[in-house]
This record gives sequence, C-alpha cells and structure tokens, in this order.
Amino acid sequence: MGKYCKILVPSLKNIFICVLIIKYLYLGDKRIFRRKTYLHNLLSYSKEVPFETVNAGVEFNSFADNLKKMPEAPYVIMFDSSNIDVLYNHICNLKFIPNALSRVVTIAFDKDAHLNLQDKYPHIPNTLIDLAPLKESLKSVGENHGYLTYSLVLMVRVKICASLAQRGINFWISQQDTIWTENFQMLNIEDMYPEAHLIMDKIGNESPYYDRLRMWACGATFFVRGSPTTYQYFKQVESYMFTYQSPDSSIMTYFCGHSGYKCEFLPHSVASSSNYFETTREYVPALIQLDGEKKYKETKMDTLTRGKFNFQFKNGTCNVDVYRNAKENAKTAYLEAIGRWPIIPETRFVQIQYFLKTLFNVDPLNRKAFMKYHYVLM
Repeated sequence: MGKYCKILVPSLKNIFICVLIIKYLYLGDKRIFRRKTYLHNLLSYSKEVPFETVNAGVEFNSFADNLKKMPEAPYVIMFDSSNIDVLYNHICNLKFIPNALSRVVTIAFDKDAHLNLQDKYPHIPNTLIDLAPLKESLKSVGENHGYLTYSLVLMVRVKICASLAQRGINFWISQQDTIWTENFQMLNIEDMYPEAHLIMDKIGNESPYYDRLRMWACGATFFVRGSPTTYQYFKQVESYMFTYQSPDSSIMTYFCGHSGYKCEFLPHSVASSSNYFETTREYVPALIQLDGEKKYKETKMDTLTRGKFNFQFKNGTCNVDVYRNAKENAKTAYLEAIGRWPIIPETRFVQIQYFLKTLFNVDPLNRKAFMKYHYVLM
C-alpha cells in the first residue's frame, strides 16, 4: 500500500501543478477573455451604427457642404441629451469671444438633443446621427456595458473624422467641457504648423512625471487637415479599434509614430486636460478640458460650478463676468488637485530600457505601450 501511495502522491502533485498551469494560462487572466468578448461585441454592434447610411444621406451631405464653405475651420462638437447642459454652458463661454461661436458646428447623437439645440440656437449648424436605438440594444450586454458604449461612440467620432477628411474639409474636434480662458483663435495654431496633417493636444502637464508621455494624445482638442492622407489615417485608426482594446486617442498616438503621418502636439500652455490643476499654476492654458475633478455624485455642471466655470445665470442667459475671470479662476480652482501624483524616481533599468527602445526604434516614446493602457480596465 505504501508503495502505491509513494507513486500516487507525486502523480497527484504533478496533476495539481498541471492544473494550476492550465488555470493560469487559460483562466487565470480573465481579462484576456473579457477583452476577447469585448472585441467581439464591438465588431458585432458596430454593424448597427447607422453612420454609413447617414453619411450618404441628404442631411449630412448638406451639413458637410456648409462646413466646406466656412471661411475658417469649424469647431465640431458631438453631444447628446446627457451633456446638452454642458454644451449650453460652453456656448455661453464662447459667446463673448469674437468669431468663436460662429465656427461652432454640432452633431447630436439623439433626436431630443438635436431638436432642443435647434430650438435654442437655430443659427448653429446641427445634424443628427441617432445612436439611441444602438444604445437601447446595448442594454442586453451585461459585462463592460459602459465601456462598450463609450468605445462605440468613439468609433462614430472616428468615422465622422474620416468622412470630413475624405471631403477635404479642415476642422477642429472640440469638447463641450473645454474651458476657453482666452481667445484661442488668436494663437493661429493652424498657420504655426502648416505642414502638419494633425495637430493634437496631449495628456499630462509640464511636470517631470509626464516627461515620457509628451507625445501621447489626449484626444479632447485636435485639428485635422482634410486630405486623402488623413482619411487613410482615420480608417486605419478605426480598423485598429477592432484589434486593440483602446480608445481612439491612444491609437491615434501610435499612428503618429508612422513616417507617413505628420503630427504636431500642442504645448500644455496652449491646451491641457484636468492634469493642469495638479500643477502650481504658473501659467494658464488657453484651453482646459475638465475631464476630471468630479466628486462623488456630482454632475459635470456641478464640477464646473464649483470651479467657478459656470458661464450661465440661473435663468440660462450668459454671464460675461465669469468669462472675464476665467483665467484667474483657473489659478484657484480645485486646489486639492495640486501635487496629486508624487514623482517617483525612475530606476536605472527603466531609463536604460527606454533609451535602448528609442535608439533601436523599438516602440520609441512608448506609443504602442499606450495602446495597452486600457487593458487593466477589463
């Protein structure tokens, strides 16, 4: 009996080790399987996006023709009923800046938002790509429902960019939660980079913590010079969204590393995200996208109001004094954010690794690594 036990125990041990290895390889990292399911759902539900039909329709063609006739590159803002209040606030921000509001054009993602904006601001060019039926069908998706919805909206944005670029239209993509502290147009950014296919904002701020990320696109504000080249660029971005679990901005960053595309990046003193509020506020950017600083149970408008960036009176009319004070308010808003991310010294190994990757052109500037940053969200 003892003899059989001696043979059996090692066998059981080996079986147990094999089971652990198999579990690790096939079941241990559940994110791999979640990512696979997510990409399958993305491909499946993307077929329900009505963009191809809309793109060929009379209304969108008329909208695009109006953009083509505009004397300056339009600011394209996409919105729906969930953030139309933030759009109204943004309109009030731009109302007091010469020639800014006349360049705003909007694309609504549901009928109510489309009609409400049309009723309140009939002079703003506004078209509809109705994603409400798609969002309704997504309710049956249990796992990563919110992230899938977010990705499909970004995919629609990429499709819109490709369509406008194919038509030879120069345009800016902008966000309704971006604060203009001054007249951004006076900087003549488009003329500053006449050879660029794209001009992008970037993540982070001027602190050393973000040194390695200095050419990672934020994706809130960017300029596209419409051409066959930028059309191809966005079609490639769309294609990669089906392969990588990544937002459009990280894939855009990756393709900016390709020799066929010339991308320029706006300095943080011109455009910044909420990462600006982590700094000591030695300067104030012309544009600040408020993609953070939200407290528990706050709406985006609550966050804007707390930072003194609510450009409306309670009756909905626009408050010029808030715009006049925007630059000063930016210096004192969300003070709890200062120094939020302590600077951790890099190890010598990381420094050498980064140097060698750049020297031998193996993912220089970690652009490909950026595409995998969202993997941890699954």
